[in-house]
Amino acid sequence: MNARDFPRTGPVWAALLAGCLLVASCQSAFDRQDRQYFRAARAGLAKDFQKQAEMLTASQGPAAGAEKVGKMPETFSPWWAKDVGAKLFADSKPTSQHLDDLFVATLKNSSQIKVFSDIPLIRHTGIQEARGEFDTHLYSEGHYGFINEPAGTLLDTGRTGYYRRWETRLEAGVRKKLLTGAEVKLSQEFLRINDNSIFREPNPQAYAKLGLTIIQPLLRGGGIEVNRSFIRIAKVDTDIARSEFLRQSEAHLLEVYRAYWNLYLARAGFLQKRRLVEQTAKLAGMMEKRKDLDAMDVQVQRAGSALARRKADLVRAEMAILSADDRIRALVNAPDLGNGAVEIIPVEAPSLAELPVDMKAVAAVAIENRPEIDQAFLQLKAAAIRKDLAENELLPQLDVLLETSIAGLDSAGCVMDGYDEQWRAHPGFLVGFRFDYPCPNNTAKAVLQRRKLEQRQLLNQLRTTVDTVLLEVKISAREVATSYRDMIGRYQSLLAIQKDNDVLQKRWEAQAGAQGAAAYLEMLVDTQDRVATGEEDFARSVVVYNVALLNLQRAQGTLLKYEDIQVTRVEPKKKGELPELKLEKVKSKP
Repeated sequence: MNARDFPRTGPVWAALLAGCLLVASCQSAFDRQDRQYFRAARAGLAKDFQKQAEMLTASQGPAAGAEKVGKMPETFSPWWAKDVGAKLFADSKPTSQHLDDLFVATLKNSSQIKVFSDIPLIRHTGIQEARGEFDTHLYSEGHYGFINEPAGTLLDTGRTGYYRRWETRLEAGVRKKLLTGAEVKLSQEFLRINDNSIFREPNPQAYAKLGLTIIQPLLRGGGIEVNRSFIRIAKVDTDIARSEFLRQSEAHLLEVYRAYWNLYLARAGFLQKRRLVEQTAKLAGMMEKRKDLDAMDVQVQRAGSALARRKADLVRAEMAILSADDRIRALVNAPDLGNGAVEIIPVEAPSLAELPVDMKAVAAVAIENRPEIDQAFLQLKAAAIRKDLAENELLPQLDVLLETSIAGLDSAGCVMDGYDEQWRAHPGFLVGFRFDYPCPNNTAKAVLQRRKLEQRQLLNQLRTTVDTVLLEVKISAREVATSYRDMIGRYQSLLAIQKDNDVLQKRWEAQAGAQGAAAYLEMLVDTQDRVATGEEDFARSVVVYNVALLNLQRAQGTLLKYEDIQVTRVEPKKKGELPELKLEKVKSKP
């Protein structure tokens, strides 16, 4: 092709280029329009939900007539607090762990977190898959054939006998679907024919044809917005998967948090029971020595029975520590936590400070941050896109067909001998249309009805999700206040029991040499049981309160923010590697 041939075909290529530029500009415009529409829709619904959150009452205090329980003394620290962070087993390898250490190890090593993190990456491939509909296809095809059949008419060969034809055909080109729905095909065809017909001139001959075909839907299947629907849906699905990843990750970190404080409780319980065994053994020994003085056999047996029972409880407490260790290992999957030979030592001090909770503020934060609400909004958005797509399917099919081509014919030496001749011809063209409409269009109507029902269902699901979130906020906020009051009550109860035990201890010490003092020993055995129960109840209330504090962050959807954890996508550095989605703790600035 030379320069003088361009005026004949130039308008065709210019129109194609202009169409591509128009599609690109319209694509970005529709992206902006789509985001603005969803923001407006979400803002409207969120405003309604915020009003619903503002209608919540503040966190309820004590019931009418209930006494105030006071506050925990700032200087109070239970006797076991120091020993909980010390080595308990002689043959173990201790490893001290802060909560931040376990969170970092969990984010890095947890198999469950890795399972959750792959969900958004898997969904993200759907975007590329949807874009594949608009890939540019390079194609080529060819064949070589021989026809040998009786000539039933003189029009085939000009004489009777057999019609013999050798044919070589090659075609190559480019085809692409545009965002407007148009199907564009640019092809170059070569054909070489050699037969025994006396009418073919020249013979053999080479035929070449360069053609451009455009089929543009005007109604059904036409338009950038319609054709980008599957890409938009894939993006929404990816965002839904990301929200699910955040939700599952928060739940998993909360389980790690619970496991950490359960380990603290198990170790505290072990220390309490070990101390109780030591005190009971001491009292049982004293009771045995007073056997010949004033202790009856039944009193000695009761002391021995109490000692045996408390030793059995100590064995059970030791097993609780090992089980709590294994629970943390299963959740974290960190290699440095090793196996059962490694003793995990919690060194984090539980919080005893009161946290006032404004339920309205907590609910407002939850409306903005809970992943479940994000998911419900996004599912509603995807349903709206599918409904719009179904509405387009109701339209008739009306396509415009545009075709232009140039062709050349020459005597053939090889199959491509007609190529030069095609540029000397004036382009031919074809303009047409194609119409189709199914009556009464049952399939499209049924699909649209289904999409509308799904949209209504998801709108109700969104409202249900918000109601559920607000219920969780109420429960979590009340649990913080209730568990704090319960902790104060357990603390005051423990002080009263310890005071009772101290009084009996002093009476015993004052009457140790007198007849009948064995009765004080018997009462001390019983009182020690109540002290141990009070200590266990208080330690459990401390753990429940601390878990309630973090569960409140999860109820707000801010657990990851509270722990300074962010999501990062790590692209592969080497060929063959896969991308990763990681949760990483943000390093605080010095």
